[in-house]
Order: sequence, then structure tokens, then C-alpha cells
Amino acid sequence: IFLFLSFVMNFSYTFSLMWRNNDEKQIAKIISILLLLIGSSLSLSTQAAVELPKSINYEGVELNLNGQGTRTMFFVKIYESGLYLNSANSNAEEVINQDSAMAILLGVTSSMLTADSMKKAINEGFVKSTNDNTQPIADQISQFMATLNDALAADDLFEFIYLPESGLDVIRNSKHLDTIAEFNFKKAFFGIWLADNPVQKSLKKAMLGN
Repeated sequence: IFLFLSFVMNFSYTFSLMWRNNDEKQIAKIISILLLLIGSSLSLSTQAAVELPKSINYEGVELNLNGQGTRTMFFVKIYESGLYLNSANSNAEEVINQDSAMAILLGVTSSMLTADSMKKAINEGFVKSTNDNTQPIADQISQFMATLNDALAADDLFEFIYLPESGLDVIRNSKHLDTIAEFNFKKAFFGIWLADNPVQKSLKKAMLGN
């Protein structure tokens, strides 16, 4: 995938000149190379099928799948994520601001998602979710990021389960890693997928059941 991005950056200007000059043969060659590079990138990544459960029971709390979607990057399915609530809700603002039990399950589907890339994406998500005001929850973000240090595999399942009395439990492949307290952290975390500037608009829509 990085080879593909490098190619695009280096040859976009040349391609635009060819387009203006109607150089159809050269354009066809570049398109062929682009398709080859995309195929090579996809073949280098391990893919896994992820089927999220329709409901979960955690600490005696029953949560149902509200909506599920796929995070994609450059034609590659990176992960599946599902939003779990007590009752169906398609209002993102309400979900974010509710101090009630809820969860996000994230199933890794591609080996292209590394620990570093996931941490970077989530950190950027916190910035967007808080409108670039992460300072009030900086300690909680650091605590959360420490749970993502281990290498990822293309079948890992993360469960991010929020309980009002304790906070956000971080669970990876059924192993509890940590609990991050603070309601404001919960709001920022769920806002990564559900706020006005989410990680992916189509994913937000799907998770809200729309």
C-alpha cells in the first residue's frame, strides 16, 4: 500500500499532463500499473473474516447490536466495528452523552492494521472528537494507549465496554487489559466513531443503524 501511495505522489503531476494532452496510450499504461500495485498491496496483507455477535452480556448487563460497519482504507477492509446499546438509538449525540452501559466491539480484519497505526488513528480520533481539546483527559488517553502496545493480528477482537459505575473496560481476545475511568473520556472515545467529525462517515452511519 505504501508503494501505491508513493507512486501516486510521484506521478500525479505527469498523469495530469498526459490527461490534458489526451495521451491515451500512456494513461492506459499508468492505470494498468496502478491496478497492479493495488493488487500487490492487497496480496501482502492477511485478511480475516469477522462476525460480531448480535448481543453481549457483560457483568450482568445485556447489550444489543445497534449497528455494524466496516472501516476501509484504499479498498482494504481494516476492521469491523459494532455499537452495542441497551436499546436502539440512531442519535449520535444522545449516545455520546448518555451515562449508561454501552460498548464498541472492534474486530481486526487486515494485517495492515498495526499497533502503531491503530494508536495513531485513535489518537487523531480523540483530537477530532474533542475539537482539539484533549488536555482534560490526557491522563486517561495515555492510560488507554498503553493497552495497544502489543502487535495486532488479523483476527483480534477488542471489546470496549463502558459501565457507568467503573468506566471503560478494555478487553482484547477475552483478556481484560485495563479500566479507564472518567465520563468525559467515555464521551470522547465513543465520539471517535460517532461525533460530527468521525473516523469514517459511512461507518458512523452504519453503527447508528442507518
